[in-house]
Amino acid sequence: MLRRIDVALGVALALAFVVGCSKAKTESVVVGHHRVQFVLPKDWEHLDHGSQQLFRLGENQISMVDLGPATREAMVAELQAADSLWRVGRRRDMFQRIRELKSPMLRYASHEQRASFWKPWTDVTYIPDIADSLAIGGALQELIAGVGRFEDATPARMSEYVLFMITGTKRREVGHEDRRTINGADWVDVELWDPVSHMNRSRVAYLVNHGYLLVMETDHGLYETSAPAFEALLTSVEVTAGPPGAR
Repeated sequence: MLRRIDVALGVALALAFVVGCSKAKTESVVVGHHRVQFVLPKDWEHLDHGSQQLFRLGENQISMVDLGPATREAMVAELQAADSLWRVGRRRDMFQRIRELKSPMLRYASHEQRASFWKPWTDVTYIPDIADSLAIGGALQELIAGVGRFEDATPARMSEYVLFMITGTKRREVGHEDRRTINGADWVDVELWDPVSHMNRSRVAYLVNHGYLLVMETDHGLYETSAPAFEALLTSVEVTAGPPGAR
């Protein structure tokens, strides 16, 4: 849990930003599978790159990104979207969508489970350019059915997955993790630091929205500058489902 002094400082700094942004207009963007409304912190600029949103002030940067399906239902939705692409003749787009499929269920499944899940697909598409269309349709349906054999990710696994996707192989340690309800949405708010010095802090917050992961993080720059802006931005965010078929 957040230490009381950290909470008090964070709230005070965020309030300062909110006051500075009180006349700012609420912005609305589509971030992959999410429709997001937010108030831009004072003096920060916003760059809209679709599934990735960037917020910058000098060398400081905060990002907001869609990390894809977090639940079995969302995995099925992704595979059904691929199936729809195949049915309208967009074969290459369909293959790309399948190749990009990621989820915590896939990552933490056993090797045998992953091999069993992908086997109907790889058996048919090992040479994509000559794969039979009828066989592709059947393989897609087997993938969709195979999702049901995965177990949903536990909260601990979900956090582990998000931090892996964000930090990769960088050595980072969780300083603290807090679960917060913000504008009706359940967020997980994590502070990271160097495991040896407990310095070089950064912040990651995520939520599962209609089965898909939305993640915010302090990318780079001076943490003391970006942290209050991150808090102000996070507490202003309102999230709903994005348009059907979004990526």
